[in-house]
Amino acid sequence: MLKIIFSQNTKYNLNAYAVSRILIGVFFLITGINKLFNPVFQTSMLKTITGIGFPYPQFVANFTAANEAIFGLLLAIGLFTRFSAIVLNIILFTALFTFDIPNHIPKDLDVFTWYSYFLYLPQVLYVLFLFNVIFIGGGPISIDDRWSGKRVS
Repeated sequence: MLKIIFSQNTKYNLNAYAVSRILIGVFFLITGINKLFNPVFQTSMLKTITGIGFPYPQFVANFTAANEAIFGLLLAIGLFTRFSAIVLNIILFTALFTFDIPNHIPKDLDVFTWYSYFLYLPQVLYVLFLFNVIFIGGGPISIDDRWSGKRVS
């Protein structure tokens, strides 16, 4: 098992990548559905959007949640994978710069301390992984891979 984990074989690396892509896609699908249909998450999302000051907060909350669900599903199945990663990154960057950074990182920090606070935000990890998806694509176990005709191995 350790031989497979530490293998330089591209097949194993891409399979691990595919599993990560699928799990992150499912994460966005579930959080989007919760924000659309679970009253607790609906209220929290609407309160956050209203507090930020977006116009038409109910529409923005529903639109954002629907996009999380739709593009999370597409990311999980590997359909329009790169585009899905771009859309999800736009959502994440908006959340980072309008809510997370202003509310979770103290002001007046030196650069290194600010950077360490920034890296503790979970959205940053999603952004970094989604950048990989933008450049690599769906990889194995994706509809994009099957349609393209060129298998990555």
